Amino acid sequence: MILLEARALACRFGAKATVQGLDLTLAEGELVGLIGPDGAGKTTTFRMLAGLQRPTGGSLHRHLDRRSISYVPQTFSLAPDLTVSENLRLQAGLYGLGDAEARITGLLESVDLAPFRDRLSGALSGGMKQKLALCAALLTEPRLLLLDEPTTGVDPVSRREFWELLHTVHDQGVAILFSSPYMDEAEYAHRMLLMHEGRVLEEGDLPSFRRRLPGLVFRLVSPRRRETQKALAALGPLDLFAEGEIIRARFPEQDPAPLAARLAALPGVELVRLAEANLEDVFLHALANAGGDHG
Repeated sequence: MILLEARALACRFGAKATVQGLDLTLAEGELVGLIGPDGAGKTTTFRMLAGLQRPTGGSLHRHLDRRSISYVPQTFSLAPDLTVSENLRLQAGLYGLGDAEARITGLLESVDLAPFRDRLSGALSGGMKQKLALCAALLTEPRLLLLDEPTTGVDPVSRREFWELLHTVHDQGVAILFSSPYMDEAEYAHRMLLMHEGRVLEEGDLPSFRRRLPGLVFRLVSPRRRETQKALAALGPLDLFAEGEIIRARFPEQDPAPLAARLAALPGVELVRLAEANLEDVFLHALANAGGDHG
């Protein structure tokens, strides 16, 4: 069953087009990610889908009532001067849930927040705030959960714990649409939309992205990264991505053995291996095809 569908969805603020021509269909039981850097239009998209921002173009159809959709914004929005349990009671009252104590207790226990029910929400860690926001969103037992960058600013351990919770929620039949700037988180999604400057560059899952990506990807290790990158550029790579001592370079299809030998001879290179394409490679290729800037 289709829960939500958008066609050519757009949003402009004056002369600035924040979202342009976005197509999205979300079905029951899906786990879908909007992936892209800051400024890609993810938050505006979520606000339109949640009914908080009026689109300026296109169409948007929700095939379920508003109570069946819960939205968790990027910024913690619960009252910092109320305790954990007070915030959830307030939310339950706003939703008209009546006596929700049993559900509140069950939710807090499910995310290991029960021992902190009397702590002020403003005194919680970033990861605990996200768990509390998730509890508030689940009070109405939604069929669709919208999560805008749910782990931004959260430490790696809390990120992993939060995703374990989301998988549990998804296994219970809740469809999830999330946004993230993190490529490693993107791979949790069954389907991804790669966004840049308000447009969707590519849609699919990681295996389909890999099948469509041309060329060979090599992973190099070099403590002299800048020198290596400069030498690499002379060999005509299609894309270059570097982080720390790791460089990933994609080249046109050719015999990999001679190319690997040439790469190994570059200044500073300590290790070269043929690698499987990842989302950074896919994103750079999609950005180049769209005429974007690699940065």
